[in-house]
Parts: sequence; structure tokens; C-alpha cells
Amino acid sequence: MEIDQIRRLIHRGRFAVVDHAITEGLKDRITVADMLQAIRNGKIIECYPERDCCLVFGSSASGLPVHVVIDFSARYMVDIITTYVPQGDQWIKSQVRKRGRKR
Repeated sequence: MEIDQIRRLIHRGRFAVVDHAITEGLKDRITVADMLQAIRNGKIIECYPERDCCLVFGSSASGLPVHVVIDFSARYMVDIITTYVPQGDQWIKSQVRKRGRKR
């Protein structure tokens, strides 16, 4: 799924934020509004077609770098399944995974 398709579904209200995303977001002070903002201004940086998921990198309204993992297996809607602030020891400029590191 392309980022524009994801944005359209979210704009139409065809999305859910799962409990795990809310719990993980709270740890990094990421709100649901921050997640949606990151998707609106972000880009897909990793695709996981075997799991019907992708990783989006964007910024919150305050400029905080945010990663959002989106599941699009339902096709008619998307689920925001987790979110976090990318750590410098694992990511280059919050967008490229350092070799040998997986979250």
C-alpha cells in the first residue's frame, strides 16, 4: 500500500489505533494526534509485504521524529499498531536502519 492510500483511509476515518500503539506512544510522549501528524507529513521507509505492514517516518507537530507501524491487511482500513521515537544508536537520521539492528 502506498502512503497516499494510507492517508486517504485515515482522512475517511477508516483506521484504528490499537492499544499497543497507545501504550508504546505514552512511553515516548507520542499522542494519537502526533501519530496522525507523522503519517500526514511522513514517508514509508520500510515495507514488510509478507506481513502487510509498513514503517512510516514523520514528525509530530512539535518536530519530534516519530515512527509509526501500519498494518494494512484489511485493505479497506488501516491499523496503527505501534509507534516510537527512533533512537540514534539504531537509526541514521531517523530514516535508515543501522546494519545489524532491528527493533
